[in-house]
Amino acid sequence: MAATKLQANWAAVSHGSTSITRVTNVSFSQGGSLSSFSADGDHYPTVIVSLQNKPSATVTSSDTAALMGLAPGTVASFSATHKDAKGATGGDVVYVMANAVVENVDTSGSHGQFGTATLSLLGYSSDGVTNPLSFTRA
Repeated sequence: MAATKLQANWAAVSHGSTSITRVTNVSFSQGGSLSSFSADGDHYPTVIVSLQNKPSATVTSSDTAALMGLAPGTVASFSATHKDAKGATGGDVVYVMANAVVENVDTSGSHGQFGTATLSLLGYSSDGVTNPLSFTRA
């Protein structure tokens, strides 16, 4: 069966050796930021460039203990697989963020509802040039 080019659900989510289950949401941001330049008589930018990007990721899980066990400042590789909607071979998207630093973990739970926790991660480059966020098809 051909890949659908549609993703549904997450699998194999982990930060280092910590497997994260009961995942209800994962998001990745390339962290793009643009700087514009104008001078002299310019009324509009004459140059717009991406001088710095700050990739990030967040995970929401109902396994609150697993996420709350990750201390801010902890560094590890973060990975998550966004599954092909029909489970087709070659349709999964596997994301990896090298040098993923735990920024924070928030948790909450309302009366009579399942609790959740949200893990926030920021990625840094080992050499200042290589993007810590990558993805492949599997």
